[in-house]
Amino acid sequence: MSQPYSKKIAGYAVCCMSALAVVTVSQMSQADAASMTFSVTGTNSASKNALASSVVFDDLLNPGKLTVTLTNMKNVSVPSDVLTSVFWDYAGSPLNLSLISATAATVTQNNPSTTTNNVNLLNTPNGKEWAFASTTNSAGLTNGVTQDYGLGTAGLGIFQGIGGQQQVNYGIIDGYNANANSPVKGGSFVDNSATFVLSGLPTNFDISKIGSVRFQYGTALSEPSIIKAQGTYYSPPPPPPKKVPEPETTAALGLFAVGALKVVRKKSLVVA
Repeated sequence: MSQPYSKKIAGYAVCCMSALAVVTVSQMSQADAASMTFSVTGTNSASKNALASSVVFDDLLNPGKLTVTLTNMKNVSVPSDVLTSVFWDYAGSPLNLSLISATAATVTQNNPSTTTNNVNLLNTPNGKEWAFASTTNSAGLTNGVTQDYGLGTAGLGIFQGIGGQQQVNYGIIDGYNANANSPVKGGSFVDNSATFVLSGLPTNFDISKIGSVRFQYGTALSEPSIIKAQGTYYSPPPPPPKKVPEPETTAALGLFAVGALKVVRKKSLVVA
């Protein structure tokens, strides 16, 4: 057998083995992303302004971690319109979570008018502006808050180590109303939404067990809050299965590859 022909046979064998590798990879399963979304609406009796907020919990954007995206969808006039905390329960074994990231795409100030992009809310000029809290106490985080987990920028007697003198600062808004008062005009606020990442999820974590979500506005627990007991679970459909050869075809490819390599090896020995 000529050397070029031997190379040709070897090439066929390599192609067959590559095909087998593709078949193997295509048969590996992929996990589907899952999330829980809670949305609320209401009215602030003090300002008469409409309230609307949402929170999305996602456990696969960052594997082994819980990503929380908190959004305020309304303009504000007074501090009690500002979204400052979110609380939730988990109907499973207690979770040992830690806040490792808190970011805002934009932080805005009305007077003077300034905008800062990509802000680390754990390291602002005033220090840490958002914190995480949890408890195993059956009564909840504090008197008046029955939930066991929470994120907040106002202390509320719950969150520790938050910087700045104005507790409403770095709360979440979606713009200013024309009648916004001085504390709102002079404050610094997260524009629209903030994203938090919590580490420490157990392998058996079930995101559908998150519930009883409380949205807290203002700087006191007596100010507006709205509770949403049940959220919306979403898991996108899996990708369509890739077309793979029948088992008989796969076996034939393997046998051909092995046989071709034997022929090349035998002929090489004869020529030598």
